[in-house]
Amino acid sequence: MRRVVIFSNKKSILSSEPDIERLNKQIEDIEKDGWTVLSVTANTDFLGGISSYTILIES
Repeated sequence: MRRVVIFSNKKSILSSEPDIERLNKQIEDIEKDGWTVLSVTANTDFLGGISSYTILIES
């Protein structure tokens, strides 16, 4: 079974980009729960800045 997870936790209220350290921590937690991360894709806004990440996982 595959699932899609959106990660958009920001570093702070004023930051426009997601917190990479928190993303890595979430990926570690997902893997500890027995899921396999198949891909991580950056989602951009209209100006080209990274606004979130899409994580494809599989059990």
